[in-house]
Amino acid sequence: MLFNSYTFLFIFLPLVMAVYRFAPPARKNLALTLASYVFYGYWNLSLCSLLLASTAVNYWLGSRIHATVSAIGRRQYLTMIILFNLGLLGFFKYADFFIASFQSLFPDLPLTPLNLILPVGISFFTFQGMSYGSDIYRRRTLPAANLVDFACYIAMFPQLIAGPIVRFNLVAEQLVRRTHTAAKAAYGIRRFIIGLARKVLIADTMAVLADRHLLNGPEGCLSTWIGMVAFSLQIYFDFSGYSDMAIGLGHLFGFDLPENFDHPYQARGLYDFWKRWHMTLSGWLKDYLYIPLGGSRVPPVRWIFNILLTFLLCGLWHGANWTFVAWGGYHGLLLILERPFRRQIEQAPAWLTIPLTNLLVIIGWALFKAPTFSQAMVWLKVMFPFQTVVSVPSILPPTFLLASLITLQAGCWIIRSKPGTLQTAHPMLDTLLLLAGLASFVALMGVDVSPFLYYQF
Repeated sequence: MLFNSYTFLFIFLPLVMAVYRFAPPARKNLALTLASYVFYGYWNLSLCSLLLASTAVNYWLGSRIHATVSAIGRRQYLTMIILFNLGLLGFFKYADFFIASFQSLFPDLPLTPLNLILPVGISFFTFQGMSYGSDIYRRRTLPAANLVDFACYIAMFPQLIAGPIVRFNLVAEQLVRRTHTAAKAAYGIRRFIIGLARKVLIADTMAVLADRHLLNGPEGCLSTWIGMVAFSLQIYFDFSGYSDMAIGLGHLFGFDLPENFDHPYQARGLYDFWKRWHMTLSGWLKDYLYIPLGGSRVPPVRWIFNILLTFLLCGLWHGANWTFVAWGGYHGLLLILERPFRRQIEQAPAWLTIPLTNLLVIIGWALFKAPTFSQAMVWLKVMFPFQTVVSVPSILPPTFLLASLITLQAGCWIIRSKPGTLQTAHPMLDTLLLLAGLASFVALMGVDVSPFLYYQF
């Protein structure tokens, strides 16, 4: 079920809110959990058993970590919870990918693809399961009071499919007691409308433009630049729009979910970009992978290994394709090269650092968007046709680049969702949001509803 569908907007959500509203306080988590399983089962009913099994195993292992006294025993249960979630993720998401990779290297091997169905949201709820066990092991949080509360945490439909990746300690108190006020609900509605408009009015429009100029074959430098900038806007507004909708829905049910984006295309350097882009993922990788590996407090060679491994796995998390791995490695390499100059980058004028950062990010999106390396290289060669002799064709690419970066920046200011501006009622803002909501509903009429990009991750 998609947030941007009439089924969700006019049937599922009103019914769930009505049931939740009249459920006794002690049963609200149960009501929300059951609704979340209906939401998940609408896509594929059989995979609800997988989600339930994953929830039960993570809950039991988390309880065992907390109850075990010996350090060795606690470490063993932590290892089990990590291996269980990685095994679940690896089997469903990467089994066919690795089989295909081995077949390409060793054609004579008798390997047959499993053709597994990828459970939607598996990258998110397995990461939440691992962080839950790790935080209990590090004594950062206590385990859930009961299975229903934990199931509500894992399956909560606003964030189940595409995040944000919510750590248990952020919502542990809210699962026990949370407030439901008119002001919080109003904020949730405003935030949801912003997310819906970002997805339906901007991301979906940019998706059509990107596919037209990229997937039909590059028609020239200008066409390819238009396609790449359109995709850069599409992926930002698509994913940040989903996060806005998830956060808004969370408020309707009394939960404060974490922010996931902070205007990343206004970043000054790649380090700053990853502090602003998909913040719950980058924070998860930092706390549960990068720092345990030693972080930056290690010799330079080891630090290079840590950062590269973290971003290679970040790329692999995004999809079972070597292009995603290359995209992660590209960002890791840029962070390595940027580190000695970070202070100078921070002190340099924004008019210089922001466009350069956007340019590097756009180049990376070519790897992210392309189905193959060869396709990505075709796009990049068309975008950057370096010539030794100054001519009209050699002058045009910089012009397209400048126009593209300006467009990217202008797009980032459309329908901003800065939380502080949405907390209180404002007649002009609420009127604009009402119009944006109506325009989104109209745009959904008579069209095939497009899924969010991050549903595939």
